[in-house]
Amino acid sequence: MSTKILAHRGASFYAPENTLAAFQLAYQQGAHGIETDVHLTKDDIPVMIHDDVIDRVTVYKGPVRSYTYAELKHLDIGSWYHPRYHQERLLTLADFLEWASDKHLILNIELKTNKGHYDGIETIVCQHINRFNMVNRVVLSSFNAQSIAKIKEINQQLLTAWLRSTIPYPLEKKLTQVNADGLHLKYKALNNNVVKKLHEKGFYIGSYTVNRADHLRRCFKLGCDMIITDRPDLAIQKCWTYKEAIMEDDSNDC
Repeated sequence: MSTKILAHRGASFYAPENTLAAFQLAYQQGAHGIETDVHLTKDDIPVMIHDDVIDRVTVYKGPVRSYTYAELKHLDIGSWYHPRYHQERLLTLADFLEWASDKHLILNIELKTNKGHYDGIETIVCQHINRFNMVNRVVLSSFNAQSIAKIKEINQQLLTAWLRSTIPYPLEKKLTQVNADGLHLKYKALNNNVVKKLHEKGFYIGSYTVNRADHLRRCFKLGCDMIITDRPDLAIQKCWTYKEAIMEDDSNDC
């Protein structure tokens, strides 16, 4: 299976996003990796949360940046999804890396620097990755091209991906300028020409957020290297179905 299936914020179709429950479920379902998000607290602790505010996943309000980790760590971040997840708590990047350290998983960490500014977040995240010896297992992505470039300045060995909802033109030049190894492209913008061109130029292509069976099949057919999905179990099932169909077609041609 050449296409890697990454669980978007964990298995977030079935459990509250970016929680230990969602990460554990994704691992149990057989995901090849996990995609998650990083913001900084007031005291510069990197934490796993998608939004720059805590409003949607807690009963409190305000920017993540306005709270210390000590103020955030006891908050219930699971009940918004379902009451049975009331014990889920905000994870730090260190918590996440420690949990993943003994598991064969690709870790796609998105730096949420496209809307707000977190001075030094690239350095802080890279330090954590080095501390847990995860350099060869991590992809760092961002919508912010400057963050991608900074990561490569810190450590050339780290794999980077530029997140885009549209295709940047000229494609090769733009990716080279930001020092990205790959492009994580919104599914609606995906097409055969961009996949072919990226592969020809030595870049990899990932697509997000792909949850429908027909959309998953199209990603496999186009040759995406990575699929980011809320439903890793469905993606893996459809990938094997697609592979079996290809093998059957090949045997019929013999």
